[in-house]
Amino acid sequence: MTDDLSLIAEQIVADYSERALWVAYSGGVDSHVLLHLLASSDQIDSSWIHAIHIDHGLQADSQHWAKHCQQIAGDLKIDFHCVRVAVNDIPQLGLEAAARNARYQAIADTVPAGDVVLTAQHQEDQAETLLLQLLRGAGVKGLSAMAAAFSLEGKQVVRPLLAISQAAIEAYAERHALAWVEDPSNADTKLNRNYLRKNVLPSVVARWPSAAKSLSRSASYCAEADVLLSELAALDLQTMGVDVSVRQLSVQALLGLSPARARNVIRTVLTELGLAMPSAVMLERILNELCLAAEDKMPLVTWANVEVRRYRDTLYFLWPELAQDKAEQHLCFGPETVLLADGRELTWLDADKVGISDAIFKQGLRLGFRQGSEAIQLVGHGHHKSLKQLYQEWAIPPWERNRIPLLFSGDELLAVVGYGFSEQCVLSSDQKGYLPLIKTR
Repeated sequence: MTDDLSLIAEQIVADYSERALWVAYSGGVDSHVLLHLLASSDQIDSSWIHAIHIDHGLQADSQHWAKHCQQIAGDLKIDFHCVRVAVNDIPQLGLEAAARNARYQAIADTVPAGDVVLTAQHQEDQAETLLLQLLRGAGVKGLSAMAAAFSLEGKQVVRPLLAISQAAIEAYAERHALAWVEDPSNADTKLNRNYLRKNVLPSVVARWPSAAKSLSRSASYCAEADVLLSELAALDLQTMGVDVSVRQLSVQALLGLSPARARNVIRTVLTELGLAMPSAVMLERILNELCLAAEDKMPLVTWANVEVRRYRDTLYFLWPELAQDKAEQHLCFGPETVLLADGRELTWLDADKVGISDAIFKQGLRLGFRQGSEAIQLVGHGHHKSLKQLYQEWAIPPWERNRIPLLFSGDELLAVVGYGFSEQCVLSSDQKGYLPLIKTR
């Protein structure tokens, strides 16, 4: 690690030549130094640099800060964008997380895909993040603290000052007589990060002067360990023959791993699916209550926006679904899209052997859902079977069965959408037909 700020612009040019650069400019000293550093570089065309300021509207002086930032950007001959946002979900997320979510969403919505966003977090910020994660009991991923770079809806977000000390940044600002704004909320020690910054880190640094540098280095080691764990999970998933997108894992294959590797696989699957991470207690419940349950049981573990269920030898990783209204019905007068109450859509594809014919549409086609006594004679079968028996044969998990659309002509079940048709849906060579298809939200 180095405090040589002169190398930052060179590195950015080397890594992101001919890509537009957007500096997340709050008006504070850190982002001002980053903006000035780039604008002053003779290696970067200023037309490729943009400053984006997010006005959260949380402080009475926020509009004055926006004007200050606009003036500084103008003095540096840098294109300036100010985006005003509403910070929602503060009671659920806390002020810091809610503001961060609003800020990053505004950046994602404003910056064109393929451009690079530069933020000004530094070494002390990284040390604070590591300590916060330690106090939350985070694992290796959390202890990686802030990544040096990550993707945000098609844009790359880079933190080029992450190895730079705050002292070096402030020295640069004083040397160049920069003017910046001070956010009074940074002094509010009710916020956890500010408490660490004001009350904890100064005492630590007084005893261990290189603490911030050492903590930042530890975060980088954890990030490297997290990469190795991800690679191990990928190998395990490959050996298990798992496509994460199907949101399923074999119970027996998972139990064939050591508990630590099994937990690592589960965390990786949840990350790939964009689902919330479980606590250590929830992870143990998945392994003990779900994986070790008898196959005829259907246990459930749930947290945040996640449901993990078991059916037979399979774990399913799910988002909670709306309960299906058994009374929901739709009349279909042709192959037109039907919007279901839960947001799914029934659409149609052309068919030439089996499908819903125009004649069936004219007779009257009704879309409904399982009531409990339905039966169907499938194409190629000599007699009727109950839906209950078919669902078991098709290994459809019980919680999905009531959500499968059914197509009726009168009281006769013609099709189980996505699974099978009755003999009445066989098309003659001169008939045109249609296959129903469900599109999820």
